[in-house]
Parts: sequence; structure tokens; C-alpha cells
Amino acid sequence: MIRQFITGALMLGLVGCAAPEAEEAAGTPDIPKATIAIIGGTYMNDEMLYREGLLGEPFTIETKLGTSPEIRYGEANGVPFYYVHGHGMGKWQETWLALYDLGVTDAVGGATAGAINPAMKTYDFTIPHDFIDLNIDRPISFPHDVFRDPNAIPIPRYTPAMDSDMRAILKAHTEEVLHGGGGNAGISIHDQAVLVQARGARFETVAEVRMMGLLGGDLVTMSVGTEMTYSRMLGINYACLVIISNPAEGVATWDFAEMPPLYQRINPMSVDIVLASMPDIAALAGKPRVSDGLINHPEMTSRPAEENAAH
Repeated sequence: MIRQFITGALMLGLVGCAAPEAEEAAGTPDIPKATIAIIGGTYMNDEMLYREGLLGEPFTIETKLGTSPEIRYGEANGVPFYYVHGHGMGKWQETWLALYDLGVTDAVGGATAGAINPAMKTYDFTIPHDFIDLNIDRPISFPHDVFRDPNAIPIPRYTPAMDSDMRAILKAHTEEVLHGGGGNAGISIHDQAVLVQARGARFETVAEVRMMGLLGGDLVTMSVGTEMTYSRMLGINYACLVIISNPAEGVATWDFAEMPPLYQRINPMSVDIVLASMPDIAALAGKPRVSDGLINHPEMTSRPAEENAAH
């Protein structure tokens, strides 16, 4: 299953420390165990890769849907995690299936976005609570044979759309990083936001943004809606951090020249927030979670359960 594994864990003596359940799930006994994943995006860009000593070298694994993107093992504040760069670099389903196979239970993602809601200003941090998915190009579900339980019927509900425990953790650490030391008084934190995922590859038109606002959208981006969808389907708890990089088209004027300094400022803060959140997310292990009863549809049959079991 494993195609490449050259990690800093070799130097740290961590190879072989994976728990048996991780080895069984992934078929990769040399990969150190982690149950948390960080999914990179424009909210952190390459900042994670610049943090010296944080990440090991990349590896890939084979899933039932193909080769995973590059995954890196790391540790922050004593908590192990996997890191996937750039939303998986276009390997949408392979990314999430690889994390599922590796035994990941919690994932943090994020992005930058255009603000549809005029109360959300450039540089503001948001922790979305719901989403509207307008991306029709990506697969809408996973084949049943990728799931550990072949009898499960994963047709999940998204009420709520993201994990409430992880959203609260991200909010607390965003407050600490942004406002704990001063210097960011002009940046607001919005802990309620409806995210609209567009098809991507271009910015939206003014008419499209107006439509999204009428639908109830607060901000528009291109990738995290897919992550919200796939994570719930695979039983992985998920929340994300989305920073406003620009007003959505037609809301206010802006220029591409404003983006480089924005990334240089927000990317380190985003990484600090996510890494500081790792111990609190790890402490959720074993706790009942909001999505526990929202994933698998009951068996669809006209027979009562006891009668159906007898046949």
C-alpha cells in the first residue's frame, strides 16, 4: 500500500510507533499514528512547509480510488497530526479516503474567501457554521466498497454542517492569537457564516455574487465545501477557518495588489491558531460528537425490523 515514506520520524525514532488499528486500517505499519489532520489551503498557503522541524518528508498511500496526494506527519504541542497541502492538490476523494484509511477522526481545514456580507471585511476571520455547495464537477458520494462497514448506508445529514466542539476550539484560539497580544484590533472574528462554494478556476461575476447573497451566503470560496461534504460522509469531524481576502465581486472595489501583503500577514496567524488548537482537539477523543447519529441512513425496507431480520 505504501509508495513512499521518508520522514523526520526516522530521525526521531518514531517509526513503528503506529497503533495496531492504524496499521490495520492503512496497511502501512511504518507510518506514525495520528488521528488529527490539517488540510492546507490559501488561509496558510506554504507557511506550514516553512516551519522548521514541524513536518516530515511526504509519503503517499494507495486507496481504493487511487494514489493519495502527498501527506506529511508532524507534531505540535505534543500532538501528532497529518498535513495535506493545498486541499489535496486536486485529489479530492483520494485525500479524504486516505485520511479515513489512516484512522483520522478529526480534521481542520480552511481557505480565504470573498465577502458577500458587507459586515465581513478584508482580514476578518470567520468560522463558518453552514454551507451551500454550487460545485457540480466533483463526485457527490463515495462507492460503498470503500467503507469499513459494507452494510452502512452513508447518506449524511448536515444539521449542523460542522463539528460544534471544533468550531468552539477554533474560535477560542483565534481570539487568543488575534487579540491576545494586540496589534490586530481592526480584525473581527465571525463565528457564524454561511459559506458558498463556487465551481472555482475563476472569480464569480457580480450577478452570481448577488444571487449568492439572495440565497443567504455570507462568503464565497472554492474548496472547503467539498471538505465539509466528504468529511461527514466518512465520519471525520471537521471545522474550518476562513479568512476574508477580498470583497466579493460587486460588493466593493479591490485589487490583486492587496493580496500579497494579506497572505504574508494572515498565513502565520492561521498556522498559529491551528497548531494551538491541536491539544484541545486531541482531548475530544472518546467524547460523543454532534455527527454521531447524522451519517448513516437507516435500512430502507417496508418490513418491520424484526420481520426483516427473520428473512
